[in-house]
Amino acid sequence: MKPHFINPCCFGEDFAAWLRRELAPLADGGFTFSDPIQEDYGWGFWARHGKDPFWVAMSYVGDGPQEPPAQWVVSVSYDAGLNLVKRLFHRPDSQVFTRLRNQVWQSLRANTAMRVIET
Repeated sequence: MKPHFINPCCFGEDFAAWLRRELAPLADGGFTFSDPIQEDYGWGFWARHGKDPFWVAMSYVGDGPQEPPAQWVVSVSYDAGLNLVKRLFHRPDSQVFTRLRNQVWQSLRANTAMRVIET
């Protein structure tokens, strides 16, 4: 267990770091990425493009280490934060969101160690 872990079931840091590296080429298109952040459900990081913040989350399925293989839910969402005006009146660039989402899917599908199940 690393000193910055918030609870004893904190696996996923390597997965988050890997996905962030996979998305790094999007920086040429104006994206910036935060370091991965531990959450109670797993890990996540911010992907920003201009004034549009997107949250990339990796949520572990289960209550702790389970039998392999580990199962994760990966999501990408626009998150205006606590800014009520932005939440109500600002819509992110849909092409930017699509580019980010598609790169996440492409990265997951391209890794032969992962099995992607879409629902």
